[in-house]
This record gives sequence, C-alpha cells and structure tokens, in this order.
Amino acid sequence: MSPSLVGRVAPSKTAREENFPVGSWLLSAALRPHVALFYSVVRAADDVADSPKLTPDEKIAALDEFDAALSGATPVPPGCEAAARLRADLADIGVTVEHARNLLRAFKQDATKSRYRDWEDLLGYCRLSADPVGRFLLDLHGEDSAGHAASDALCSALQIINHLQDCKADHENLDRVYLPLDFFAAAGTTVEALAAPAASEALRRVLDRTLDGVDELVAAARPLPALIRRPGMRREAAVIVALAERLALELRRRDPLAERVELTLPRKLGCAARGIARTVYGGSRAGAADGSGAIAALTRDRVRRSGTSFYWAMRLLPRDKREAMFAIYSFCREVDDIADGHGGAVTKRKALAAWRDEIAALYDGRPGRMITRALAAPVADFRLRREDFEEIVRGVEMDACGAMLGPSVKELELYCSRVAGAVGLLSVRVFGCADPRAEAVALSVGHALQLTNILRDVAEDAALGRLYLPSELLDAASIYGRDPQEVVRHPNLPEACAALAEIARRRFTEARASLADMAAHDRASLRPAVIMMAVYSRLLDRLVGGGWRRLDPPVSLPRAEKMWIALRHGVL
Repeated sequence: MSPSLVGRVAPSKTAREENFPVGSWLLSAALRPHVALFYSVVRAADDVADSPKLTPDEKIAALDEFDAALSGATPVPPGCEAAARLRADLADIGVTVEHARNLLRAFKQDATKSRYRDWEDLLGYCRLSADPVGRFLLDLHGEDSAGHAASDALCSALQIINHLQDCKADHENLDRVYLPLDFFAAAGTTVEALAAPAASEALRRVLDRTLDGVDELVAAARPLPALIRRPGMRREAAVIVALAERLALELRRRDPLAERVELTLPRKLGCAARGIARTVYGGSRAGAADGSGAIAALTRDRVRRSGTSFYWAMRLLPRDKREAMFAIYSFCREVDDIADGHGGAVTKRKALAAWRDEIAALYDGRPGRMITRALAAPVADFRLRREDFEEIVRGVEMDACGAMLGPSVKELELYCSRVAGAVGLLSVRVFGCADPRAEAVALSVGHALQLTNILRDVAEDAALGRLYLPSELLDAASIYGRDPQEVVRHPNLPEACAALAEIARRRFTEARASLADMAAHDRASLRPAVIMMAVYSRLLDRLVGGGWRRLDPPVSLPRAEKMWIALRHGVL
C-alpha cells in the first residue's frame, strides 16, 4: 500500500471503543499482546474497507497488500509492517494466519457488495467477517474444535448486532445494507426507510425479525463457556454472551435510527458480573442453556412496549401462566403486523403461509422462530390447540388479503371469532378453568373486546382503507357508500356506531351471565378475563358517552386507570 493511500485512511476506533472486550484482563497476560496485535491489523484493514475516500479498486488493491504481508511476501508492502509482524508472531506460537486472511476476504467483499438478499446470505458474510475472530481466540488458547459451532454463532450474533447499531450510518455513508432484503419486502418497505430520522412500523418489523435471528444465534452460543477449558477464556466468553443478550434486548427497546444504541458503563459492568456468575454457579442460576429465560424476556418486553391493556391483566398471573399469555400475545402481534404492513396481498399470503408452516413445526416439536419457541412449553403444559392458532392466522388473512369494507354482520362475527375468540379459547386453557362454560365466556369476551377496538379505531382503520362497521348497520343509518374516509365523515356515522356498541354490550352481558353461574374457584381462575372486560367496558362507556364526536386520536384509558382496574379486580 502506498504511503499516500495509508494517509487517506484514518483509524475509526480503538479496542476500548468496541462493544465487546478485546483482550481484557480476564485473558492470560501472556496472551494479551497476541490479541492486541491481531486486533490492530484487522482493524486497520477494516478501516480500509470502510473508507469513504477510497474507490472499490483502491480498497481491493490495499487489502491485497495486507494479504501479501500476511502470506510472507518480501519486501513488505508499505504500511503493512504490522501485518508482517502478525504473521511472524502467529508462526512463533503455532496459530494459523488463515483466520486473519479470512477476515481480509470479508473486507474485500465489503468493497464490492452492498446488499444481502436473505438471512443465509448474511450469515455467509459473517462466516468470513466475524467467525474467524472466535476461532483465532480458541486456537490461541489451545482449545479444540468442540467449541467452534457455539463460537461461530456468538461471533455472527455480535456482527449482526453491530450491523443493527450502524444500519443508518452504513446506509447513508457507505450505501451498505446488511439487513436481509427479503425482510424488507415481507414488511412492505424498502432500504430507503433507513434514511428516516426514526424507524417506521414497517422498518421496526425488519429490525425485530433480524433480532429474532440474533436471539437464535445467542441461544446457540450459550453452551460455549462450558466447552472452554481455560478459566480466563471461559469467563471472557460468558461475559460476551451476556453483553450480546443485553444489546439485543436494548435494540428491541430502542431505535437505532434515532440514537446510537450502546450500553452504559454500569450496564456493561452488570453484564460482566452476570457472565462471570454463570461460570461460577452454572446455567441454572443464570438462565437455562436453551435460552428460555431470554425468550421469556423477549415476549414480556414485547407486550410491555405495546401499551396494551392486556399487560396489566396478565401481570397478576403466576409466572408460568403469565409467560404463556405473553407468548400468545406476541404470536398474535407478529401475525397481525403482517396485515398492517404495506406489502401486497401476494407478499402477505406468503408471510402468513410461513406462519402456518411454523405452527406445524411447533406441533411437530421443532419450533424455529423465537415466538414459537416461546410457545413450546405453554403448548405442552396447557394443551393448547393447534386449530386455535390456525384460526388466528385465518382471521388475519381476512384483513391481509382483502381489506374489510363493510362486511356483513355474519362475516364480522366470523372475523371476531378468529382474531379474538380463538385467542380467548387459548387463554382459558392457560387460566386453567375447568368449567365447560369457560369457552362460551372466552368467545363472548373476545367478540366484545374486538368490537370495542373496532369502534375505538374507526378513523385509524379508515386511514388504512378498512371499514369494519357491518353493511346492515350502515344501511340502517342511511350510509350507502363504502369508502372508509367518506363513511367516517358521514353525519349519520354515530347512529351506525351506536348500533354496533349495543352488540358489544350484549356480548359483555352474555359473558357476565356465564360467569355468574360458575363456581367461585372457576370465576377466580378467569380473573384476567374479568379485568379485560372491566377495562374495555369502561372504554366502551367513554366512546358512547362521547357521542362518537372524538374519533382521532382514538379514545384510551390512562395507564394509571388500567393499573387501578387490574388491582381492584385482581386483589379485591
């Protein structure tokens, strides 16, 4: 590399600025200099690949000279002296230089490739750009190949976490997008969404789906510390796993377009303590090796972030039931997001078909996605029925593959039975109510809640081109058009809404009557359903009391009021 070219590439960051420890004090003091030299060489080469001042041809030429120095070429190309020292250093300790050379292959790929078509394409890049780092460290510590698979999973997870952190900067500064293109297509958006100041709902689905893959990789990496003989390296690996878990969770909660998602020093120290504790107390103390703790945290956080009233009703359940309900809600949210996406009907059908396949895999004992893995234990423990999950997908399909535009009362009832009644049927199994009338309660409550949601979201749904108010009620109110925006502006809209509100109230009354006939212990087991009824009854009262004058923004209950209702019905 010529001196002038070296001068045009400024160092991007040091080892201390990395997300994860590079040659920390946990490693043997005798090995740290080898790690530092390896890092300095690959960091310099990576800076070449990322330089906005060099053309692709210049980057390839510079990286070829790095490779020549690692291969033993003489004279050493200018600027590549550290690479030559690394070759000699690794030869002295009997560690192959191929790990560093594989990283150079990834950097050359960066110079010419800026998009990745799918998850497997991205993992192929990680096999060159990240996995060699872990294998170098294992070789340096004299470990055997038993840990390679777990190490590869961890390194790939770290790489993709970094891609998520830098997704906006990579797109704007380098025109690189590492997030899989088919994820964008399934969410109904394009890579241009990365240029926005904040993530859209569609882009959020892309980020979360990518994080699903990260979570699976981290779950596969958890056995790594137990496979490492050297105590220091074992602790280092456990700390890095804990850091990856925490960063993945932070990326779920925060927006990488709006801010740089990083861990504070106290968070890093907490992860270090948790990782080291795992090596001392074992996996059961820090979370199951199969990743069940992280999966439960994922579903719980997803429900909490949604702001749904569902969260407060479920908080009062015992842990196993609460986590089962959070997993069910997360499944519903996942498939419902397909209907709300901007992709066409063909794309949405494919996405829903994929979920049917995933349900089949769940009941065959081989769940793949994080959500279905979260459902595996509830399905077994509470004997949840496959047909109820499939009905939810059919209900979403009614939205996704043909917008609801003034359906008949019968069609609306079918829709409510699928997207809400089926959820109720799953729920009563988790609640453990033995009374056969529990299913009637579930269906009535499901219908009542869904109809209340429809009334609350009339204007919001109209903006999406949907109109759930039944044709019979619209005709009775002398509203004959079916354009959602025109219906919302029609002066007779309150009449149609009031008629649907009466149907919702009848459903609430049916549910209360069935509950009143049950034994006290069965009513107690359905307490979460009672809380939901109380919240939504109050919401319906506010909608009716407002005379349907306030439609945008939708009427809602304050968080404190939801909490009060949950405590009142959950404790008293």
